[in-house]
Amino acid sequence: MNPTLKSCGILLLVLVLTSLALQFFVDVKIVDQSGIRMTLPHTLGTWTGSGLQYCHQEDCLKSFFETELGPNINTCPSCGGPLFNMSRDEWEALPKDTQFRKSRYTRTTNDSLFVTIVLSGRDRESIHRPERCLVGQGLTITRRKVLPVLLPSGRTIHLMVLEHQRNMKTAEGPQVTYGYYSYWFIGVGRETHSHWIRMFWLAWDRVVHSVAHQWAYVSIGGPRESESDEYEKSLREIVSELHAQIVL
Repeated sequence: MNPTLKSCGILLLVLVLTSLALQFFVDVKIVDQSGIRMTLPHTLGTWTGSGLQYCHQEDCLKSFFETELGPNINTCPSCGGPLFNMSRDEWEALPKDTQFRKSRYTRTTNDSLFVTIVLSGRDRESIHRPERCLVGQGLTITRRKVLPVLLPSGRTIHLMVLEHQRNMKTAEGPQVTYGYYSYWFIGVGRETHSHWIRMFWLAWDRVVHSVAHQWAYVSIGGPRESESDEYEKSLREIVSELHAQIVL
């Protein structure tokens, strides 16, 4: 193992263990403060968005784009039940004070992608490694890479990008669909593409400052061509626009 990586790993372990100990012996202040606005804009550059709403009724469980709902944006048009910002499976899996937003963005070239924001609740268990969910959905991750994105301010942030594929059996024979899933984490005055670096800052704030801020997790996903990186152009464009509107 690389000596530098080993040293960072040991430091992270020490901080995490210390943080766990402090939960029992030191008063860590839970701060309801985040570094993000929990809104997804209607437009992002050349892209137009529509939020997603979900019905949780057992005999329905349908989802709707907000543009389909008209004035009754909080009522399911199929069964009359209430609508939520996350699916029932997500609602059952996440702490109940988790905040969640998801929108589909399209443009005139018929490109489409989905943007999601998850903001942790007070127990900070709302965010975990995204790879777990992708594999659990039957996707195969074929490539991981870090993508730099230049912001209008001149600063560069980095996204983790997971290229994936889904192998399906159909009546016409085996089919493969290709997609990508990118994400980064946003804290108060901090951003990172790394789950482990986020864990480091969580532990650091608990140990050094005795506080625990809310962290947000922003993801963007869509289809891609099998051997093409062309999607990166759209990804950089929408992240640049999104960052300017949601990051405090």
